[in-house]
Amino acid sequence: MSAAWDDGAWQRLAAELDAWHRDGREASLWWRDDDAGRPHPGFDRLLALAGRTGIPLGLAVVPAWLIPEVAAAIRGAPGSVAVLQHGWAHANHETVAPPGERKVRPAECGAARPPEVVLAEVTAGRADLAAAFGARWLPVFVPPWNRIAPAVLQGLSRAGCRALSAFGRRHPGDPAPELRRLNCHADPIVWREAKRFAGAAATLDGLRAHLADRRRGRADANEATGLLTHHRDMDEAFWEFLAEWLGRVAAHPGATFPPLPALLG
Repeated sequence: MSAAWDDGAWQRLAAELDAWHRDGREASLWWRDDDAGRPHPGFDRLLALAGRTGIPLGLAVVPAWLIPEVAAAIRGAPGSVAVLQHGWAHANHETVAPPGERKVRPAECGAARPPEVVLAEVTAGRADLAAAFGARWLPVFVPPWNRIAPAVLQGLSRAGCRALSAFGRRHPGDPAPELRRLNCHADPIVWREAKRFAGAAATLDGLRAHLADRRRGRADANEATGLLTHHRDMDEAFWEFLAEWLGRVAAHPGATFPPLPALLG
């Protein structure tokens, strides 16, 4: 057992995938990586891993960060790499703690600014990404820090978005029902502890729990289970884990990584 892999946790996850397979079903999974747009060694490694595995990757690009060099690398990536919109500039505008909370939670798309200002940025970013990437771009909005104010959320469809990708399981009573939800459910980075990798066991068990809830009817069975990565903040153990996990899950008959457009319905 190591931080990079845990055989016991993998056996628990594999047993859950076995249960899906025995039921004649495939557990849908997906992979999202955030904070693309600027050069970084991790970005090159990310695209190489996506190309080597052929597994669909939702690449959340910050429009204001995007430079020609990175845009060209994305256009040259395998067709399984799709571009999602990650806010506008990944800039925090929150200065006051929400009611009932003691600390300020960073957000670019929060309640600190009028929703029409935020939505104007969303519209501008959508146009830039659509022009840069054509059919590779998908109208999926990923709010920085996975936070979005209700008034902004309710205006996303008018800004040209078809789906929202944040964090946590989706619920039938969510606002803006016209937006498809394509969330992630496991983030292996412990942000409050110097961006430490949480380890293979915690990550595998988190994914298994969501899959089990889907299979048993405690969560939306049609909601793909998502792993969230951040190529700019991953240590070597995390990279080793990611490559191992992608390979093992892709080879399991009870699991599938659908093309991202298919997850939008």
